[in-house]
Amino acid sequence: MAGRKRHLFALLAAGVAVFLLPIPAAAAPTVTTVTSGLDSPRGIAFFHGKLMVGEAGHGGSDCFSPPGAPPDVQLCIGATSRVSRVNSNGTHTPFVSGLFSVVTPEGEALGVSGLSASDDRLLVQIGLTPREVPSSNTLGQKQAGQLISIRPNGTWKAIAPVGAFDFDYTTTLPAPQEHDSNPYGVLASGDGAYVADAGSNTLDWVNEHGKIKIVAYDPFRTNPPTFPTDSVPTCVVRTEDGLLVGELAGRLLKVHGSTFTTIDLKDSAGNSLLSHVTGCTTDRQGNVYLVNMFGPGPVFTPPPASKFFIGNVVKYNPESGKASMLIDGLRLPNMDTVGPDGNLYVTIGAVCGPTPGPAGSPCAGLTGGVIKIVLPRNEEND
Repeated sequence: MAGRKRHLFALLAAGVAVFLLPIPAAAAPTVTTVTSGLDSPRGIAFFHGKLMVGEAGHGGSDCFSPPGAPPDVQLCIGATSRVSRVNSNGTHTPFVSGLFSVVTPEGEALGVSGLSASDDRLLVQIGLTPREVPSSNTLGQKQAGQLISIRPNGTWKAIAPVGAFDFDYTTTLPAPQEHDSNPYGVLASGDGAYVADAGSNTLDWVNEHGKIKIVAYDPFRTNPPTFPTDSVPTCVVRTEDGLLVGELAGRLLKVHGSTFTTIDLKDSAGNSLLSHVTGCTTDRQGNVYLVNMFGPGPVFTPPPASKFFIGNVVKYNPESGKASMLIDGLRLPNMDTVGPDGNLYVTIGAVCGPTPGPAGSPCAGLTGGVIKIVLPRNEEND
């Protein structure tokens, strides 16, 4: 499959010890488990008072070899992705199921990614693009890369083929841009939505009629040749000062017309607070919360030599320009949202299934789940 480096996880067969949250420091926020047993949870949003979680699933039995790949390299498609509703007792039930899911040879599931709610609908972005799915696979041709709209009663419809549109856009760009698309983060806004595409390096606008427009493009980068080898936009959030886009490359970008500028977030010692951003949201005071799915250090190296598989959440105040680590020690967190109670909800175990992973794996003893991080009340925007 083209653009493998842009698929967010590309997990290697490296042994990873069970690594739990560290003992909280005195000022650390309280963290509780909301639900567990999810299947590769990604996007998260509150819709009509209910917590909704997108599950990328685990592919299926319709397998194929990508063009140019050896026959033993297989990607497998199935209808195992879904959006689930989390109940007040911590259980979860399917809200919409039977959605497109594909699993790569590295074990990464691509399916439902970003979620964003408006008053009357829940917008859900499905990853990948039908351009990289066999024409014989009807499910992939109909759903891969689609932005769908779900009503409160659970009925849904596809509203925009973002993955196909963005893939075609990349074919118009000069080298070294790869031909690729993997729409990921979505933000409902007025009569439309913004979508961050991790494969095409674009921020898109989809209007109420499903028409797609490229708002901004982050040019393909080939240096340095590390993970990820490109920018990989993953989330978009609106602040009073405009739109911000987070990238897996560890950058926060501000949108200026059709271009991006980088915002550097550093701690008091001058170290970058961003490593690999996959989620972003705001609270009522305008603070932005950025999820680093992976930590700094050598990639795919297990603890204690590295904390690569250990992520965190960074708090950023756009008005003051100040940023700080909200909480560290999270295992494979992915996306976040602020709930009606004013607290932060984060999906964890983003590549983990509904049962604990085996010893020596990144998901050892861990399932996909959601945690709640209690945020201070009535605090100043610092």
